[in-house]
Amino acid sequence: MFYYRARLFRNASISCISLYYQGDVIACGLGVIEREYIGLYDIVTDINFRNRGFGEQLILNLLKWGKENGAKNSYLAVLLNNDSALRLYSKIGYSEIYKYWYRVKENV
Repeated sequence: MFYYRARLFRNASISCISLYYQGDVIACGLGVIEREYIGLYDIVTDINFRNRGFGEQLILNLLKWGKENGAKNSYLAVLLNNDSALRLYSKIGYSEIYKYWYRVKENV
């Protein structure tokens, strides 16, 4: 049996959703609402439960929560070498808008 548990923080603009199977977390993700946008962060599915639709349901539930709480748009970031995530996000309707990279200052 699979079930979701949502944790809403006192700040109503943050939600963490976990998907459980037999008492173990198999997927989780974080949604943060700011200025009518929901950002999706740390979307993770246990490797033994991937490609079964759990990540998709997790994201759709975060987006539903976001819409119910005033979000009109959404965004996320993903590493270019994460092919599974890129396929999932594309299936849901996301597309690449721009690329970014981290800069490191040396000799700090």
